[in-house]
Amino acid sequence: MENISHIAVPYAKALFDLSMEKNAIDDVYKDMLALASLCKSNRDFYLMLKSPILKTEKKQKVLTAVFKDSLSEITRGFLKIITAKRREALLPDMAVAFVELYKDYKGILTTYVKSAVPLTDELRKEILNLMSAQTKANIELVEEIKADLIGGFVLQWKDMQYDASILNQINRIKKGSANINLYKTKLTK
Repeated sequence: MENISHIAVPYAKALFDLSMEKNAIDDVYKDMLALASLCKSNRDFYLMLKSPILKTEKKQKVLTAVFKDSLSEITRGFLKIITAKRREALLPDMAVAFVELYKDYKGILTTYVKSAVPLTDELRKEILNLMSAQTKANIELVEEIKADLIGGFVLQWKDMQYDASILNQINRIKKGSANINLYKTKLTK
C-alpha cells in the first residue's frame, strides 16, 4: 500500500474485519470507494477533513450532510468513531487502504496502462488476457492517454512496470549513444 499513512492501515483493517464479520463487505466497499473518490475529486472536502482548525462536530455535520443516508450502518458508525477520536484527517488514506484490502481479498489486480492513443478493443483484450494468465487475478484495467509517450504503452501493476513506449526506446538509445565516441578511431598501420 503505497503512499498511505501507516497509521491509517490498522483502522482500514479493523473496518475490513468488522464488515467481513457482519457480512457487509460489499456495502462498506462501495462506501469507501465513494469516500475515496470524493476526497480525490473535491479538494475542499479533502482539506476540510485535514483541517486542524475546524472542530470535530463541524466535520461530523459535514460528513452527515454529504453522505446523508447513502452510507451503510457500519460505515456511519465507523465515521463517528474516527471523528470522535479526531482521526478524520486519515479518512482519505483509510478509504484507499480499505479498497486495496478489498481488492486483494477478491483477487482483483488494478493494472494501469498509459498509451499515446486510446487502446483498441483488440489490444485491450490482449492485455487483459496476458495479465490474467500471468497473475492469476481478475484484472481491473485503468487507462490513461499520455501523448508524450509518442507510441507504444506503459503497463504498471503493484510495484512492476513494463515500458514498451517509443519514448522509452528513444531514451535508451540516447543513453547508449552517450557511451559511443564517434570521434575516437583506432588507426593502426
